[in-house]
Amino acid sequence: MGKRLNIGFLVDNLDNYFTSQACKGAELAAHMLDANLYIFPGHYIGKPDGRSEDIEYEYQYNSVFSLPTENNIDILYVLLGTIGSRAELQLQKEFLDKLPDIPKVTLFAEVDGYPSVTFDNKNGFGRALLHLIEKHNAKKIGLVSGPETNRDARERLNAFVEIMAANNLECPAERIVYGDFTEGSCKATEKLLNDNPDLDAVMFANDLMALGSYKVFEKRGLVIGKDILVASFDDDDFAASMTPPLTTVEASSAELTYKAMLNAEEYINGSAAGKVSVDTFLVQRNSCGCSRLDIDGLKIRFNLSDMSSDSDDSIGSLKKYLFGVFSGDSQALKITEYFEEFCSSYFAFLTGEKNCEEVESAFRRIADSDILTFVGTERLFNVLQTLQSAGEDSLSDDKKIIRTESMFSEFYRIISLKGLSIVSTHMGSRDKVSGLVNRQTGEIFTMSNRMGIHYDHLIEGLVSVGFEASYLYMFQGNLKHTPQDKWRCPKSVLLMAYEDEEGVHKPIDEQMLLRTERIFDNEFINDDKRCTMTVFPLFVGEDLYGFIVNKLDSSDLVNVSLVAYQLSVSIKSLMLIEEQNRVKQELQDSLEKFMRDNSLLSKEAKQDELTGLYNRRGFLEYARKSINDPSNRGKNAIICYADMDNLKMINDKFGHDDGDFAIREIASILTDAFRNGDIIGRIGGDEFVVFALVGDLAEYEQTIKDRINRIMIKHNEYAGKDYPIEVSVGVCGFECGDSVDIFELLDQADEKLYVEKTAKKRLNGSYR
Repeated sequence: MGKRLNIGFLVDNLDNYFTSQACKGAELAAHMLDANLYIFPGHYIGKPDGRSEDIEYEYQYNSVFSLPTENNIDILYVLLGTIGSRAELQLQKEFLDKLPDIPKVTLFAEVDGYPSVTFDNKNGFGRALLHLIEKHNAKKIGLVSGPETNRDARERLNAFVEIMAANNLECPAERIVYGDFTEGSCKATEKLLNDNPDLDAVMFANDLMALGSYKVFEKRGLVIGKDILVASFDDDDFAASMTPPLTTVEASSAELTYKAMLNAEEYINGSAAGKVSVDTFLVQRNSCGCSRLDIDGLKIRFNLSDMSSDSDDSIGSLKKYLFGVFSGDSQALKITEYFEEFCSSYFAFLTGEKNCEEVESAFRRIADSDILTFVGTERLFNVLQTLQSAGEDSLSDDKKIIRTESMFSEFYRIISLKGLSIVSTHMGSRDKVSGLVNRQTGEIFTMSNRMGIHYDHLIEGLVSVGFEASYLYMFQGNLKHTPQDKWRCPKSVLLMAYEDEEGVHKPIDEQMLLRTERIFDNEFINDDKRCTMTVFPLFVGEDLYGFIVNKLDSSDLVNVSLVAYQLSVSIKSLMLIEEQNRVKQELQDSLEKFMRDNSLLSKEAKQDELTGLYNRRGFLEYARKSINDPSNRGKNAIICYADMDNLKMINDKFGHDDGDFAIREIASILTDAFRNGDIIGRIGGDEFVVFALVGDLAEYEQTIKDRINRIMIKHNEYAGKDYPIEVSVGVCGFECGDSVDIFELLDQADEKLYVEKTAKKRLNGSYR
């Protein structure tokens, strides 16, 4: 796939805040490395998330985890802390072991044998627990731990036990219960309170369990933050909006993925450290008993306790808190400059070097920027409150203190209004996407009386809602995937349509068939610059239709699932309509008249123009007829899959005319190698397939390979070209009958071809 590094990123639900931030950090690192980032959003292994465990067909999302291969990805990062947080360690390891044999790095979780980047669980969880003990004098503290098999849960449990012991506090076994990291851990909390009715506080191993347990405290009449103190870990997106807001530990998934992916080259060559951890910080809110922000603690963190100290050091700490890894993002660069100007102006105001109007002007530049795209409103308020308090502490002039209070009151008002504007903009963006897909669906149904599904119309307009390009891939045949099935991804897909900045395109038949591993890299995808792409499954119930691949910016990831859901429903509906139309047509005319009058099944529609062989449609029609012919039932037959070697080299070095000549020669070689009654087709650019009835299956595979090789040598001697005209072959034998699935046979023959192709590549390195 060229010289640019291709990074694969396996994640869970894109709609999760933690995951979307992880993707943003990953994209930032990919920009720094000039690497391609391919995001594979499945869901969960093991028990599903408590918020979605009732989704019957959730397993379908994980079909995307089969798409990374050794040939399209150089290194694979796995957000295992979310994908596998509800799975036992053995299941997590089995999941990793089944992924392609390329460098793999686990994120937010550790598995023996794999390098990892995780959060500093011990110190982070310890800070929250010590806050309860030292700040609020909590003595009797219970713990709702995560699953006993989860490594992160065990680390937080160990930190709890160690700190309780270090502070001479009792930690009996009945004060520790085990949840499953989901909202459904309420029973564990109920047991903890039943066994320990006099608890001062409860620590939760993650925010999701705390969220579910708020209802338990409410039912018992316990006022959180007063009757019972609560603290947790993760700082999930909902934590600040809980009632009361949840005290937790900030764990930046963006920083985690950013640091991990910046070291991609080191992981590939084996020089990276086996385990790396990322710092975590206490986020103090009301659930722990605090009535106001711990400004003194933030002053220490931001080096603002002594305003006479180096202001550059303070500004650096403030920037790190606000922007984190995004301070290095080119899009955030101007905003960070505005923030530095504001801080410098404010510090100069405190020393009398600037007036309040200059400070207000600097703040206006921040407010007019996209700062809330990179920074949460809560964090910005925390910074402003800390700056205000530290500044007022340094002033002795009462009038200037009052002026400072008035100035910051206006800042809070401006940011509050800006936050409302951002929410409105996001809602408008979602409404725009919904409006587009709904309008498209309505227009498509008005076209439903026409023969066939207009796939190009399905994706028209996606560029207008933020996607740089979109590619709609469909499986051949009707593919069902049940919960009991072991998912086996087809080796090839059909590119039905794609949209880029130049408009919507529909490939011709000969260009549609592609190897599945090339969904990110083919002749229809512009690879002049690095890109971020995501792939999403298209399914309804047990029917899995294919994938939608989008080239986009990480800020538009929130729209991917919405578009994919609507596409899936539209495809399902249109397929049903198409089937109804087909039945109507069959009732109106006999099959003979249909075959005679329908131009789609004419000889021209079934013939490959370049070689004169059958095209994909023609081959499939006649091969199926022969396989299902009652007179052939039980007879031995083969599918021979042939793939020309080095077509790209011939095109690049000798020109496309020679490439066409070589393709025609391969067609001639296969025609000479098989009988007149055998069915031969060109089903892709350099891919051919043959159906033939044979005698002994045991001997036929080698027989046909030897025959093709002999004829191929003669053709090369006669052609006298400066390049070899050669083909790799895979042969699959079977018995004809009604239950035969021709697409499964093609996959089996293709797998055998792939083995031969790989062996040639290892032997002389020139085969692709």
